[in-house]
Amino acid sequence: MNKRGLQYFTLSEIEPRVWFMLTGCNFRCKGCFRPARDGGGTLLTAEETLERMEKACLNYYGKVPSEAMITGGEPTLDRAYLLSLVKGLKEKGFEKIVLMTNGYELGVDENYVHELEEAGLTEAHVDLKAFSEDIHRWYTGKSNKPVLRAIEKLNASGIELLVQTIYMPGIVDDAEIEKIAMSFASLNKNIKYRINPFVPVFAYEKVTKRPTLEEMERAYEIALKYLPNAIISRSCYREYPTPPPQKTWITVYPDLTVKRRGMKDQAEDRLSWLNHVRPRESVMEDWKKEEWDFKLRHSLVGISELGEEVKEEKGSEPVKVKFPLALHELTKTRETELDLDGSTTIREVLERLAEKYGEEFRERLIDGGEIKRSFNVYLNGMNIKNLQGIKTEVEGNAEIVILSWVSGG
Repeated sequence: MNKRGLQYFTLSEIEPRVWFMLTGCNFRCKGCFRPARDGGGTLLTAEETLERMEKACLNYYGKVPSEAMITGGEPTLDRAYLLSLVKGLKEKGFEKIVLMTNGYELGVDENYVHELEEAGLTEAHVDLKAFSEDIHRWYTGKSNKPVLRAIEKLNASGIELLVQTIYMPGIVDDAEIEKIAMSFASLNKNIKYRINPFVPVFAYEKVTKRPTLEEMERAYEIALKYLPNAIISRSCYREYPTPPPQKTWITVYPDLTVKRRGMKDQAEDRLSWLNHVRPRESVMEDWKKEEWDFKLRHSLVGISELGEEVKEEKGSEPVKVKFPLALHELTKTRETELDLDGSTTIREVLERLAEKYGEEFRERLIDGGEIKRSFNVYLNGMNIKNLQGIKTEVEGNAEIVILSWVSGG
């Protein structure tokens, strides 16, 4: 039976969700930051992978979650394995199964996308490294033609599609972003497109610098001219609101050993991987600068940390509500405050917002009294799906974040 290398599972501490980190990749991206690309891990069949995933989730959550993310490395390298994994997840009750891929194999194999849809895949996030063939070959070692075919196939399927590109100053910048946006607009102007910043600190090769806030926002404005669903990554840029960032996460290794890890643990993994190509001292110096830069950007965009900025006083204090870009055309603002007289519920807050911003706001966000699937609502950092849904009680000094699903990361 087909086997793939599994590096580990990651379990979210914010809400039940599991990531599969598969090893090996068919690209050799110069700026890659994932040790999983070079293989390793524990070789398992899809059935063995699912069995260990289920044990890990039951041990930690007491149940199997409804969301799974399959990433790597490159998850599509072994078609039979991936199809079995997706099918197995669907059979275990997973409602949201997301594939993170460079798309190459999906464009090479004529039936791959259709078979994934039949197996139960619900979403695909495709990394388009560059629109220009010469840049793509230089950066990845492969043609981008299969990737573009994969995007066309996914767009024509019933699988939710998000395409993302890393902004690399001087390499993949404004000109490339505009070519991508124009091309997608001719395919489907409503395609979801995310622009991520290049982070050189743990890159295999430091091919360029990190983009500035201004460069990212300019790229966003360019993309938005063609694609109304373009967004900027949540990676410390102003395209907020977003839920409070997760400080630590649970890593479960294939032998079911569990470790709570944070950014410094991740840094150590990547330092070990880069040890043979970049001096550790150089990377550590870059990491210190990155930590400082992260904290600065963090304060500039006003992200609230779970449990740190939510006041303990309750009562008649106002509730802060933050909106995603998808609602900005209606709200004309990133956030607002509502005065409360005692406690209320999420449902009543949404009704207050609908009264304030109009019927189109209600129709965009609510369907049959429930929040539409394309949005999530967080109360003080917790997804209300894991509380009492729209019946969740809200008190003074709370922070509510309405998040479009494409604003995550």
